[in-house]
Amino acid sequence: MVSNTIKTLASIPPWWESFRESLYAELGDPAVDGERLRRISPVFHGNKVKKPVLVVQGANDPRVLQIKSDEMVTAIRENGVPVEYVLFPDEGHGFLKKANRITAQNAYLNFLRQY
Repeated sequence: MVSNTIKTLASIPPWWESFRESLYAELGDPAVDGERLRRISPVFHGNKVKKPVLVVQGANDPRVLQIKSDEMVTAIRENGVPVEYVLFPDEGHGFLKKANRITAQNAYLNFLRQY
């Protein structure tokens, strides 16, 4: 999930130029469409979340940066909603290590059982 569209668009590296152009065409340019992008970014609406949330994140993810998940978790917790945050310090986007995949799958199951 893209939690902060403004930061996501601003953090696209130069070597993804064609991808950036495509996203700007689809979502808007942060320099021009900042207010609309703010309105559609979940991180600014954490106070509206009412149900428990599970976030599973690889700390080395180059696409979904950990800081974005950290911000979303904080925004939801500030609303008093339970958030389970599973962070893998040795993973990126998608989990390659079998032990981590098992841990993530157990977290999904336990979260669903509890809520």
